[in-house]
Amino acid sequence: MKDRRLLFHVHGRKFYLAPPRRPGGPYYIRFEPPSNCGKRVHVVHRSLRTGVIAAAKARAKLIIEPILNGQWEIAEKLKSRSGYARIGELLERYKAAAGDRPNTVRNNSSALRLIIRTVHGGDPDSQSSSVLTAELIRQFERIRMVAAKTESERHRTRASIRSYVVQARSAVAPRKMRFYEELNLPELDCFRNERVEMPKRTKPRALNTGVIGAINAAAPKLAASDPAVYVAFLLFSRLGLRNVEIKNARWDWIENGRIGIIERPEEDFYPKGSEGWVPIAPDVLKEVMRFRHLSTDGFIVPGRTATERKDAVDRRHSVWVGQWIKDRSKTSYELRRYAGSLVYNATRDILKVRDFLRHASVETTQRWYAYLLDDVPSIGMNDFVPALHVQ
Repeated sequence: MKDRRLLFHVHGRKFYLAPPRRPGGPYYIRFEPPSNCGKRVHVVHRSLRTGVIAAAKARAKLIIEPILNGQWEIAEKLKSRSGYARIGELLERYKAAAGDRPNTVRNNSSALRLIIRTVHGGDPDSQSSSVLTAELIRQFERIRMVAAKTESERHRTRASIRSYVVQARSAVAPRKMRFYEELNLPELDCFRNERVEMPKRTKPRALNTGVIGAINAAAPKLAASDPAVYVAFLLFSRLGLRNVEIKNARWDWIENGRIGIIERPEEDFYPKGSEGWVPIAPDVLKEVMRFRHLSTDGFIVPGRTATERKDAVDRRHSVWVGQWIKDRSKTSYELRRYAGSLVYNATRDILKVRDFLRHASVETTQRWYAYLLDDVPSIGMNDFVPALHVQ
């Protein structure tokens, strides 16, 4: 039950102060503005920088009232920008809290520093976190695109821009904000949500059936020479899993003939796209189980360490499949897409494909399987029910 002492009113609406996260710490406000407040911000979460209830309520009212009136500029000016944490402080906290994934932490931190250095120059760590805005993303994109002259250069540059932005945003993703509970940070929704122009992609197209046949014919030899890559191959081609899912997949994720690609905070695993349970055919499960004795620490893909599993899934499998798939940018992913096409051919239901691949939006599924959707079947004389009897 909420503490009545923390209750206050603005324009007749009830609000509560969020209590300090540590003894003697500041109170907070956390609320979701109505959709008519003139800005796409899902949640306002701001430190009031005081541990005194009366003073915290007064500051909260000064912030909330202009937001409810759609006057975001006034609310922004009330912030103490000099009180925001530095980028260096934020990244140190990120490194300390997510130290179990040093490569990811290093790459994400480097990407954030690169973006800030490109736009503002100097030492990124000394910059206030108030620089993390939509304008930072826009300026970074403009600066990087200046040197791209040819179409191929523009395509590569846009791809690299998107990669850097995705990595940088990962450091301040909503689920990671628990790392920074004691830091004073600005609202970051605009930084997280600013759109970046995507590189133009060629229209998706089906893999040649001869290529698929050659890959399947070579699979038994792969099982004998490199079991880890073979297991990864089965998870790509029969279950349609992503790289990150295959590297993290554990035997206890499998229940009742399905594997759960769901949020698992205790294992630091958060699905890309949507959560879901992927069905496993009995013969596929039996084949994967043949190699269970090689796995360690409960992971499905054999490997003594996370580095070994990553090498098997990301590098060695891509090299092996690349012997046959030579004209695609992500060779391993082509097997995931092929698995999705099998689901569509069996069901003729694009929504079932979306659920199988766990896309966040059916539009993504439609884009990747447009070549199948264009294939409209003909209707024969006896395809109606009841059948039409022709004399």
